[in-house]
Amino acid sequence: MWILTLFAYGLSLAVVSGNEYNFLFNATKLPNKAVTPTLANGHLGFVVYGDSVHLNGVYNGLKGVSHRARIPNFANIQLANCSSLLANPKNCRYQLDMRSGKFRTTLEDPKGGYRVQHEVYPNRHFDQTIVNRLHIRRLTSKQPVEIEIRHLIGAKSVDLVEDPPEKLSVEGDEYLLMCARTKQVEDPKYQKEGHRVCVAYKQIPRKLTLTPEETDREFLYLTVFSHSKQEVEKELNGLKKADHERLHRVEMDRMWQKYGIRVEGNDRLDRVIKASAFYLSSSLPSQSSFQPGSYPFYGLSPSGLGRGGKELAEYQGHSFWDTEMWMFPPILLLDPQNARKLLHYRTLVTEAAADYARSNGYEGWQYAWESAYTGREVTPDFCPQVPEYQHHITADVAYAARLYYYATGDLEWLRTDACRLAYETARFWKSRVDYNPETDTFDIGRIMGPDEDHHNVTNSVYTNVIAAHNLFFGAFVGCHCRSELDGVPEAEFAQFLRVAKSITLPYNAQYDLHPEYKEYTFGTPIKQADVVLLGYPLEFPMKESTKANNLRLYSMVTRKDGPAMTWAIHTIGHLDLNELDQAAAMFQRSYKQYLRAPFHVWSENGDGADGAGNFITGAGGFLQSLVNGYAGVRLRHGKLVINNPRLPPGTARFFVPELNYAGVRFSLDIGRNGFRVTFGAGSTESYAKLSLLVDNIERELFDGCEYNGAENAVLLLRPASQEQTQSVCTLHDTVLGMRLADQDGWLLTSTQLVVVSVAIGLLGVLYSVRVALRGKGGRSKQTEKEAVSKRLRKKPKNAKSNK
Repeated sequence: MWILTLFAYGLSLAVVSGNEYNFLFNATKLPNKAVTPTLANGHLGFVVYGDSVHLNGVYNGLKGVSHRARIPNFANIQLANCSSLLANPKNCRYQLDMRSGKFRTTLEDPKGGYRVQHEVYPNRHFDQTIVNRLHIRRLTSKQPVEIEIRHLIGAKSVDLVEDPPEKLSVEGDEYLLMCARTKQVEDPKYQKEGHRVCVAYKQIPRKLTLTPEETDREFLYLTVFSHSKQEVEKELNGLKKADHERLHRVEMDRMWQKYGIRVEGNDRLDRVIKASAFYLSSSLPSQSSFQPGSYPFYGLSPSGLGRGGKELAEYQGHSFWDTEMWMFPPILLLDPQNARKLLHYRTLVTEAAADYARSNGYEGWQYAWESAYTGREVTPDFCPQVPEYQHHITADVAYAARLYYYATGDLEWLRTDACRLAYETARFWKSRVDYNPETDTFDIGRIMGPDEDHHNVTNSVYTNVIAAHNLFFGAFVGCHCRSELDGVPEAEFAQFLRVAKSITLPYNAQYDLHPEYKEYTFGTPIKQADVVLLGYPLEFPMKESTKANNLRLYSMVTRKDGPAMTWAIHTIGHLDLNELDQAAAMFQRSYKQYLRAPFHVWSENGDGADGAGNFITGAGGFLQSLVNGYAGVRLRHGKLVINNPRLPPGTARFFVPELNYAGVRFSLDIGRNGFRVTFGAGSTESYAKLSLLVDNIERELFDGCEYNGAENAVLLLRPASQEQTQSVCTLHDTVLGMRLADQDGWLLTSTQLVVVSVAIGLLGVLYSVRVALRGKGGRSKQTEKEAVSKRLRKKPKNAKSNK
């Protein structure tokens, strides 16, 4: 019998418990820039000891060379003896403290008899400020101690046109003020002038001195990076009047309350988790800042906010599908306020999205594969195939909006912010499909799926399924926001459903799996996770045998050193099938070859090459393998499910301090013999909207209670009223592959639609797959058949059936 226990809920205690050492990463010399840590706070970011600072949303360069504008790093102060310019510094130690968000350099000279500690960090409350603090302490010396420092601003930025320098006085403190404007707009149609930036900084002496009378002394330098002189002055005045160090600690505590996932019994893994959470959350805005809302948040780039300041390097600070499909899911559950800001970015750039669709002959909105300030396509010219064919980004954005609705149940948001987005992206797919008279279904041709090694293919199964998701969601949202879409005929929403149900579903019945696309030849190598994404995150209904066959086949042909996120998805797939050994192997592969010593910086490459630094896309995928994989957390329409939560390999406890659902926060604590969910702060109204099942038994749900379980827990969103229960607005299950003729005159249940989709798949897809099995390189159909059959007959040693 499980016991219900009332207790005083103290979430902040969960943050500081555990092994504090696991927050500290140390080195005796600085690594190369690609694996040097990035520090950021949602407004600004920089590579430690780098000569550049980047501001959220500030870009320079026309179209495909638009990149984060490089602002000289007037906060780049270094100890001369430990400078990044030295190959082998002596008596120097370097430390990244993720708990406090600070980077420290310590110089201890035994002969000189002194110690100097220098720390630098972006303040998370005064988020326009970089703090440098230098502390000199006398150890044995009796003489004056002089410490040489360097102010390594770097060359003038080629991205900026600077105004004449000014002097700025703030309550007796003298600063130098550099204001400038970026040289080139991204697209003059959407951006009339360049971005304005202003930096206030101090003159830095060449030496700092500790007199013989002093035991220790601290030197503080504050550097402000903003959009205007007025904002600079406001920030400096605020810094003068407030305890900025304490407020920074408060914001770091709030961050770790959300992102402080930890495991016990495996310190190595715990450090990986902390690094992943730190680098991902660092580029997001704080919950509370001194000048809130001064500038919209312009999304997450694969390399975060502190990188992307060079043309054609480190993704130039652009947003891809990485944001919505790899980084957004853990942020949504841990930090829904910032998840909403990520979606809001996509609503800032809709003019360009509408023009992009129209220019390509489509309706609605087509999101750019690479998006920056304006939302126009900014993929570099040397990658023409990607924007031409990789259109699933539009459905990826809509899928993130769908997940946000799942997580919040927020109908008001659905009827306002999400309304036009869901409708216009569905219109895009309605116009994007091609009718195939031979199968009486809709094809999506001239496409590229997530596997970027193959373009201009037909019926990418990932693209087709997520496009159908988009169309079903568009019809559902359109029903809810009729007033917002005044003038749109009901017939259009019905057409969304009609098209969605009849999009072709590639399926091979002989091998019980999904070919990646119509022309795919089994055995062809692929770049990264593609078909396997149907299981998670898309949760497309299929037989377990189909999911297993997809995993086994595509794991054999996927690049072993491809993007890290691939193996996170394979981990989740194997966990869903209770194949624990395979899941553990994929889990280790998902991070071990992608983390770079000594600061656990994520790399996009698994072959040892640096690649783009601070690859937070990989961090996002890894966190999904924990939260959505081992913890078993899934968002579905009207409910949050925790199914069969398990411990990650080699651990004794797995703790997620905060999960959010429908306005209620709770923690999840997983042990060897079960799990505990503990509910925290939430309004009475929020709790009234929910019901709770633990191990399939309904429990009374209260603020400040904990509930123990062994197998599962479900939070259900109660219908707001009887009227809503009977609402005609229905979010239909995503089923596809139906002939149009079979939609006329009669309705099918979801189960019947799945059966029909399989049957239609046999009629329309089997022939093309058989053709593909002949191979393009001389392999015979019979040889290919034998090879695939042999692969699929291999069963994992510890495979178990799902309960």
